Amino acid sequence: MRKNKICGILDLTEPRNVLYPLTLNRPVASLPFCSRYRLIDFPLSSLTSAGVETIGVFLNDSLRSIYDHVRSGKEWGMDSIHGGLFFFSSITSDPASGQRRLLDGDIYNYFKNLEFIEKSGAEYVAVMGTKMLCNIDVQAIMRNHIEQGADITVVYKKVEHVDTEDDQHLSCMDIGKDGLVQTLRSCSLQNAEKKAMINMEIYLLKSRLLMRLIRNVVAENEHCNLNDVLHQAIVKLPTNGFEYTGYVKDISSIKSYFNANLDMLQDANLTALLKGSQPVHTKVKNEAPTYYARTSDATDSLVANGCLVKGTVKHSIVFRNVTIEKNALVRDSVIMQGSYIGTGVELQHVILDKQVRIEANTKLIGTEDKPVVIEKGSVVSRILEEQTRQMPENRSVTQTNDRLETARPSLLK
Repeated sequence: MRKNKICGILDLTEPRNVLYPLTLNRPVASLPFCSRYRLIDFPLSSLTSAGVETIGVFLNDSLRSIYDHVRSGKEWGMDSIHGGLFFFSSITSDPASGQRRLLDGDIYNYFKNLEFIEKSGAEYVAVMGTKMLCNIDVQAIMRNHIEQGADITVVYKKVEHVDTEDDQHLSCMDIGKDGLVQTLRSCSLQNAEKKAMINMEIYLLKSRLLMRLIRNVVAENEHCNLNDVLHQAIVKLPTNGFEYTGYVKDISSIKSYFNANLDMLQDANLTALLKGSQPVHTKVKNEAPTYYARTSDATDSLVANGCLVKGTVKHSIVFRNVTIEKNALVRDSVIMQGSYIGTGVELQHVILDKQVRIEANTKLIGTEDKPVVIEKGSVVSRILEEQTRQMPENRSVTQTNDRLETARPSLLK
C-alpha cells in the first residue's frame, strides 16, 4: 500500500457514563487494559500497521489523559516529518458568555476540521473507535473494499447470540449474498437466541464521500454524531460488509470491561489479540522486574513489572507498581497501577483503579456479574462484603460503590 493512501480518524466521543466510576475523569479510550495497555493502543496500532501516516483524534473532553499517554505517537512511529497525530476537541468558547462549552453533537467538530482530511492528501478514510476491543488488519479491509467496489465498507462480527443487557446499544446488520448490507437495526430488536451480525463501528470510505456527508448534515442543521451520519449512509448507499473473525469485546459496561481483562488469562484470547502478525504498541515504562517473596503464590495471572508480591494472586490482572502484602488474597480481580493491598486483605471480583490503598484485614467480595469497583486514589479500611443476592436486579455497580464509599471512614481524591 502506498504511503498516505489512508487517513485515520479515531472517534473517541464515546459514551462513558456506563463505565463510571472508571471513566469519571478519563474517556473510554484511556481505560487501562491487560496489565500494561490502554484501549486506544489497539485502533492506533491497527492504523499504523497499515501504513497510515495521518491520524486525527476527535474527543469531547478529557483530552489530557489521552495526550499524556500518546504524546507525539513515537511508540507507534507517528513522530515523523510527514503526517502525524492531530487532536481535536468539541469544547469551544461562547462569545456571548465567555465560557467554554461542548458543541451540540460531535458532527460540528468534524465539520470545522474538514481541512485536516483535505490536507492529509489521502484518498480513503478509516473511522474507528476504542470501545470495540480488537486487533484488525486495515490493509485487508482496504483490499476487500476495492474488490467489492462499494461506496462504504463496514466491519461486522458474527455472534451466536446477543446479550440483551450489554448489546442493546449496538446495531445489528443483515447482509445479502452479494456481500452488501441490506438492513441496519438496533440489536435490542434482535432475537437473543439467533445468530447476529454486530456492527463494529469500523468504516472505510473515500475522503470526498465522508466530507460530502458531513457537509450535507451540517447544511440541514442537524445535531448528531458521526456514527449517526454513517448509519444513515449505510442504509442509503451501497455498503460492503467485511467480516472480522478475531477476538472482539464490546467495552460497554463494567461487566464487559472486567470480563475482557480476565479473558486475557486464556491463551487463545491472548494470542488472538496480542500475539498475532500485528503487534500492539503502547507507551513504554521501564521498571524493575516484579519481586516474588517466598510467601507469595501467584498462579494463572498476568502481573506487570515493578510489583512486590508477598501474598496470593489467583486468576487476576495486576498492573505496574502494585504491592500485595503477606497473607493477602487477590482472586478474580483487576488491580491497576500503584495500588497497595495490605496484610490479610481478601479481594474477589474486584476492580481497583489506580493508586488505591486497601488497609490490612479488609475484605471486598463482589460477583462476576457485578464486580466491586473502587475509585482512583481511594483508601478502604473496613471489612465490607458485597451482598449482591439481596440487591434489586436493576441496581447498578455505581450504586454499589456509593454504598461502599459511605461505609469507609476515609477517601483520598
